[in-house]
Amino acid sequence: MDGARGLATVDEWSRRRPWLADGVLAAVLAALLLPVGVEAVLDGGWPAAAQAAVVAALVVGHLAVVVRRQSPRLVFGVVSALALLLVLLPDLGGATARAYDGPLPPIVLPTMVVFPVALYTVAARCPSTTSTRALGVAVVGTVLALGRLWASEAGIGLTGDQQPASAAASWPLLVLASAVSAVLAPWALGRFRRVRTQYVLALEERAAREEEDRRRHAEDVLRGERERIARELHDIVSHSLSVMVSQAEGGRMMARRDPAVTAVVLETIARTGQDAMRGMRGMLDALDPDGAEPHAPPQPTLADLPALVDGVRAAGATVHCRVHGEPRSLGGAGELAAYRVVQESLTNVLKHAGPAATAELGVRWEQDALRIDVRDDGRPTRPTGPGAEPSGRGLVGMRTRLELLGGSLAAGPADDGFRVEARIPYPLGSESP
Repeated sequence: MDGARGLATVDEWSRRRPWLADGVLAAVLAALLLPVGVEAVLDGGWPAAAQAAVVAALVVGHLAVVVRRQSPRLVFGVVSALALLLVLLPDLGGATARAYDGPLPPIVLPTMVVFPVALYTVAARCPSTTSTRALGVAVVGTVLALGRLWASEAGIGLTGDQQPASAAASWPLLVLASAVSAVLAPWALGRFRRVRTQYVLALEERAAREEEDRRRHAEDVLRGERERIARELHDIVSHSLSVMVSQAEGGRMMARRDPAVTAVVLETIARTGQDAMRGMRGMLDALDPDGAEPHAPPQPTLADLPALVDGVRAAGATVHCRVHGEPRSLGGAGELAAYRVVQESLTNVLKHAGPAATAELGVRWEQDALRIDVRDDGRPTRPTGPGAEPSGRGLVGMRTRLELLGGSLAAGPADDGFRVEARIPYPLGSESP
């Protein structure tokens, strides 16, 4: 496990610093291979100009390793050209050749180790089409190199009469060893490295997408929770403040005529404020479960509508209620949404139409949904143009609540007042009692 982790660390370091890593590799190969090749060329009996050209070509081959990852195609082309040049050049003589008992083909110079490196790089960093073409070039080059070796006595390490029989016997083994060691092995390793790299990149991209999806989901959840809290706070505070303001204004005007009315008004204001405080406490408990009381106040339902209507009537408005149909279960979310729709609609009557307005509240239990209709006869300061529809936080919050339940909301001017129509579908499995 530690060895695998160490290799992964080295690989990561190499990928982050390709110039430095490949520069070190090129320096190591040049230090180990180039001196032997240069010595063989300078002692090979060629003209000075040819010696200088071949030494320069060997140096270029080693330098190409430095940019193998940045330009794999170019490096492979340079190294392949170097290999072709060494195949076509005449045999080397001198002391190095005598060590092999005969002329030495330049293709066997140690510098040719850079060819498998270049082939591996192309296979590892280029698409399959390019790597396949490189493999074809390598196979052709291997055949040419083997033919060059066949034509040289030193190439097979034998002299005299032993050459023909020994060469014929060793030819299949030479082909197999050369192909596997110089072509197939580095190319296969390079393709394996590319597939592995692409797989790792795909995993990283997938992990990044999943992390982004989790982040967006968390943001959506947080945004939805904020919107829900804002709706609840608006519904609780707006209604209570509207009733309290209406009562305070009415009480101030009536106090001069009948001081006894002040006590009733103050009692209504106090009761409304207490209700608002209980609702706020329930919201705070929901936001801080660790500090919540053992029995947090429940959310309002349709059973609380009579108290809501009585509060609006106490604020001065006239509210007529009509209920049609047989009640059915709406579920907790549906009950709360229905209550909030009525609460917001009647609160808007107090705020925009005035406490002297008359409101009509209709609750109709239909076959597939509950319909709520709230109208007032006041002259509001809302938009009244064709198709105009107010966009306050309360109406937007009501519409959002209903859409989450599959319902709908329509609100706008009607006759001389304002009308709100809501539809709340029954949950699946709901039955009439």
